[in-house]
Amino acid sequence: MKQATSSLYYVGVDGGGTKCRAELYNVQGERLGAGIAGSANIARQGNTAQQSILTAVSNAFADACLSQEHFAETTVCAGLAGANLPFAAAQLRAWPHPFKAFHFTSDLHTALYGAHAGANGSVLVMGTGSCAAALVDGKLVQFGGHGFLLGDKGSGAWLGKQAVMHTLEALDGIVPRGELAEAVCRHYQCSTATDIVDRLIQAAPGEFGQICPKILELASQHESTALALVERGSSYLSAIARQALQLSGGKLVIAGGVAAAMTPWLDDDIRTALQDTQFGPEWGAVLLHQNGGLGDVS
Repeated sequence: MKQATSSLYYVGVDGGGTKCRAELYNVQGERLGAGIAGSANIARQGNTAQQSILTAVSNAFADACLSQEHFAETTVCAGLAGANLPFAAAQLRAWPHPFKAFHFTSDLHTALYGAHAGANGSVLVMGTGSCAAALVDGKLVQFGGHGFLLGDKGSGAWLGKQAVMHTLEALDGIVPRGELAEAVCRHYQCSTATDIVDRLIQAAPGEFGQICPKILELASQHESTALALVERGSSYLSAIARQALQLSGGKLVIAGGVAAAMTPWLDDDIRTALQDTQFGPEWGAVLLHQNGGLGDVS
């Protein structure tokens, strides 16, 4: 590791819509500890994301049996969901963090950089949200990843939301009430449309994503509605991955909490292009900083 600052420690942070994970390293690049906290989507809930970063870093120090007094000697490098949006980046720059330095970019950027160790390549992210991206000669080109309200098709949260919408129509008598609707009612312990709306009207994306494993299970059992949803989502994921592959030269890695479960549903050419990731997004964030790739600093 290049020693760009006089920090004694470095922390790489991977902050997504469901969880925030931090890994603590010494100046030799040896991992000392790791910590996990809640959601770190800076665009959706800025204060919550900042607290999640602090908690995850604190837990990583505790895991390494080190005091938080060392925060002042630590450079934190973070990849955060939503950090590519100008208003979210401005909020991060104004954050009075306790660290020696805090550098950030999007979680997509750090995942991609770590996966290919900075070389040209692509990534398909399938987690609470979804997107694909290509890294070509240091330039990041993104496909999808437009957030829960406007996109994230094929993601765990999108599948959950679609299943809930179907269930509401079933409870209203618009479509047949099949296995998927019954599974949604059981999962959220709701028996009427009003109950479901009351439960989920202000829910975070992660709460919709909780039902994703059941949707995938029903799809594998050929339950028609679940199967149609998964096929629709995986077709989109394959399409954005294909766009990224055309730019990067044919190297693709997958990331995200539902990546393993969704991979079998991807198109054959996408699955054939898959390769193992070299490093995780936490080390990717530190590596990107050490190579001068993190421009936003607060």
